[in-house]
Amino acid sequence: MDRLNTLEELICQEITGTGPITFARYMELALYHPTLGYYSGGEEGHEPVGWSGDYFTSGDVHPLWGQTIARQLHQMWELLGKPHPFEIVEPGAGRGLLARDVCQYAAERAPDWAQALRYTLVDRARPDSPLWMARQKRLWATLDAIHLPANMVRMISDLEVHDPPEGFTGCVVSNELVDSLPTHILQKQGDSLAEVFVTVDGSGRHLIETLSEPSSPETADYLDRFGIPWREYPEFWRCEVCLAARAWLLQAAARLRRGYVLTIDYGSTARDLYTPGRRRGTLVAYARHQMNESPLAQPGLQDITAHVNFTELIDAGRDAGLETLGLTSQAEFLGRLGIREEARRLASHLYPYADTERHTDRGQSDYLRQRTLLSAVSILLDPGGLGAFQVLVQQRQVPPEGRDLLGLMAATPLSPEMIPAPTSLR
Repeated sequence: MDRLNTLEELICQEITGTGPITFARYMELALYHPTLGYYSGGEEGHEPVGWSGDYFTSGDVHPLWGQTIARQLHQMWELLGKPHPFEIVEPGAGRGLLARDVCQYAAERAPDWAQALRYTLVDRARPDSPLWMARQKRLWATLDAIHLPANMVRMISDLEVHDPPEGFTGCVVSNELVDSLPTHILQKQGDSLAEVFVTVDGSGRHLIETLSEPSSPETADYLDRFGIPWREYPEFWRCEVCLAARAWLLQAAARLRRGYVLTIDYGSTARDLYTPGRRRGTLVAYARHQMNESPLAQPGLQDITAHVNFTELIDAGRDAGLETLGLTSQAEFLGRLGIREEARRLASHLYPYADTERHTDRGQSDYLRQRTLLSAVSILLDPGGLGAFQVLVQQRQVPPEGRDLLGLMAATPLSPEMIPAPTSLR
């Protein structure tokens, strides 16, 4: 007899009791169940992210990624008039790699900014869970090792409890967060759209898909809002509809009194995302660094993710009173901030014998270390990989000069054709 894991049993019980659930509800349980969800450590209590987990992020490739973003955050502080405190709030902060690198940059290269900097890591894991406690222990050990003041960084479990209640001045920054928010799935059936639901088979032990009417008007009308000609697309064409992305952006913006929202993720604008060539959508699962298309397998033990509709985030920001400053690729963003030059400087500083004693053993060793460092930066800038991630910057109540961000300089201006407003708002 097949063995179900505990979370799978709970999902089957819910479906048996109440009927089929949307894929978004399934994804919420699979990823965010408070004790058994993937981002709570799953039933096995493992760390999902990193080289020993199921996938890696830009922060795993090299600290220069976080230190380059720190340069942009530092400039934001200066453009806002050097407020004290300057709050950075990072939802979905996970193991705190970005916080580590930003705070180290501030402490070593911008001590005046470090005095004003307050960094809040937000994680949905329960504070009493083994995963939370392990992450917190590693974070404090890291901060102690680089001699950062204890009050510079804190961890909280929910963005809603962040203070002050009147909002903060600074930046909300997220990396690979929105792609993991629960999403609905639609499928073209003739001249209409059906929604994918999750149910159980006749045995009551296996999760399977079923189709039904869209679960809400917002889901049914989503593609039409963005002018997507889905009626012309092939039969059985699929796509993801992440209503939670708008809710998340509105929540984040509500806490920001003055400053920026910096969102890094993979995806594109609505017109580039919802194309007939993507017949099966973009939703995939990851386990042990292997991608698969079986999201219903082993809930809580694998990641589930889908590309982000950045048009939705831009539109939600507009509703929340945010102005979009730019949308660019990670490769262009990091490149404008000087990551290539910084990598070459760092390589020469850390491994000088590669340039002066290539014929010796230590020269050869330094040469290999230099190449490793420069290769890591190439991975971050790879247009076929991490470099294709999108970087969206939005702002509220910054002075005119606060719009001249280093990471967006010479970026292609956004136009209505590139970022169409939803038809209902035109």
